[in-house]
Amino acid sequence: MSEKTMKAIRLNAPNDFEYCDIPIPQPGSHDILARVETVAICGTDPHIFAGEYPGFWPKSFPLIPGHEWAGTIVKVGEVAKNLGWKEGERVCGISHVGCGYCSMCMQGRYTLCLNYGHEEKGHRQYGHYSQGAYAQYIAASVKSIARIPDTMSFDVAACMDPFSIALHAVMRSDIEAGDSVLVNGSGAQGLMSIMIVRAMGAGKVLASGSGFRLQVAERLGAIPIDYKREDVVAHVKELTEGLGVRRVIECSGTPEGVRQACEAVAKGGTISMVSLPSKDVEIPIRRIVLDEIDLKGNRANPNTLEPAITMAQENNIDLSSLITHSFPLSKFAEAFDIFVHRKDNSLKVVLKPND
Repeated sequence: MSEKTMKAIRLNAPNDFEYCDIPIPQPGSHDILARVETVAICGTDPHIFAGEYPGFWPKSFPLIPGHEWAGTIVKVGEVAKNLGWKEGERVCGISHVGCGYCSMCMQGRYTLCLNYGHEEKGHRQYGHYSQGAYAQYIAASVKSIARIPDTMSFDVAACMDPFSIALHAVMRSDIEAGDSVLVNGSGAQGLMSIMIVRAMGAGKVLASGSGFRLQVAERLGAIPIDYKREDVVAHVKELTEGLGVRRVIECSGTPEGVRQACEAVAKGGTISMVSLPSKDVEIPIRRIVLDEIDLKGNRANPNTLEPAITMAQENNIDLSSLITHSFPLSKFAEAFDIFVHRKDNSLKVVLKPND
């Protein structure tokens, strides 16, 4: 590569970002350098941009955000090369890189790495406090990437990060064939969860939401429940002979949504939460104890990236139908506005840094 600088979106302070030139990062021995072909806007990004996690995401400014990406390897570190990675390979990435040595990492639970936030100890979280993918190139650890099939578009591959997060949450619900499921919330995580539970053999699938996104949920095969017009819990009970659903995938992230999840689940059922409310939420702990309800939290996508790629590819899951807008990176401000304010029935909004 002859270039020394690249275009990127740099977040200088809360709500202060610019499209600018920065140095191209250099990969370490365990890293690759990839040309970013597509990067998608994540629902967490507006919160990072707004400064809602001070001193955490990011730890300091400036930051190159972005972590839902796919691209082509253009340079390979020495150890990465010995591990079989090659220039020209098509890959996609996730945000988390565990240190690899702590007890959580040794158990494969690297999203709970005990050295979280310490880059000097080998931890990374791209686009959160480590430099991310809203740029023409990204240097990424081989622990955070996976190869993608030649037949998978870069746009769909960039959705593998959130899709693999949804897969982790669904798997943690202990779903079994024929189980009734409520997917609470019809944003990208909710819609992807519907795709996954149907592919895994769920029985009756219900989805709460509103507007265009709820219409998409219905197109994906879920029974729609408009939380703005209907009593979600009452409707769930009506459709399940008063028992409630066996599994709830909680994707709403609102206090009311969490309460509904706790009331809509059947005795002995499971609530698997992937949403992150802005503050702690009161839950009916007596009901959870007396009805033996499993309430599980889920952080990101440990070890589900490659299974997600295989699931999407082999089950013909049409993730491209969730991609509603595409922009060059230079039009980031417009793309971000459309995403944040849900304009033009937006769902997944992708950016092309090298267009």
